[in-house]
Amino acid sequence: MSFSVVLPTSNELGLDYLPRILERLQGYPDIELIAVDNASDDGTAELLEASETRVIRLPGRNRAQRLNAGITAAQCDLVLLHHPRSLLEPAALAALKRLPEHVGWGAFTHRFDLAHPLLAWTSWYSNRVRLDGRGIAYLDHCIFLHRSLAGKRPVPELAIFEDTALSRRLLRRSPPQRLSEQVTTSAIRYRRNGVWRQTLMNQALKVGYGLGLPNSWMNRLYEKGLGLNG
Repeated sequence: MSFSVVLPTSNELGLDYLPRILERLQGYPDIELIAVDNASDDGTAELLEASETRVIRLPGRNRAQRLNAGITAAQCDLVLLHHPRSLLEPAALAALKRLPEHVGWGAFTHRFDLAHPLLAWTSWYSNRVRLDGRGIAYLDHCIFLHRSLAGKRPVPELAIFEDTALSRRLLRRSPPQRLSEQVTTSAIRYRRNGVWRQTLMNQALKVGYGLGLPNSWMNRLYEKGLGLNG
């Protein structure tokens, strides 16, 4: 089974993830790779174009809008939404190609690239409780879905928690499937802000989302001093 990969980018060269993502994806057959870039000025777009990735430039758009643009442009029904600072193990791509037709959407098993007991627990909770139990996947799990399940623009165009809103939308159609193959995510936020401080912020923002606080305000708080979710 062929599939499309949508990679939302925004000044990604400060970390070493993007070159490794491209190397891993480009060596795999039958993948359509689409990067949707938010006016990067650090060489991200140029690296993508040099790698013969299809690049769509959408300056001033949030990540959810860029994901939808990529999904709309995709030629395959099965689409992988690839987090720009997460790296799938090689076996994950093969597992996706073997995905049974009845599986409408899902994600991979998450881990961080930083060894810390709290982060290990966070990944366990994210995998076992939030995804397996509640059917909510975050983008750093690398979500996959069939466009026929949710249409061409399935991602609610929010500045933050767009992945939660997407999961809830997809849950109305079918439960997710978590694949056992791992995806490793950069712990850059935890390194810069401190593991406990970032964890507390994440929990506070989840409460704010549940209370309906302004999405754009929460994203500014989340991104303060980082600019990772451009």
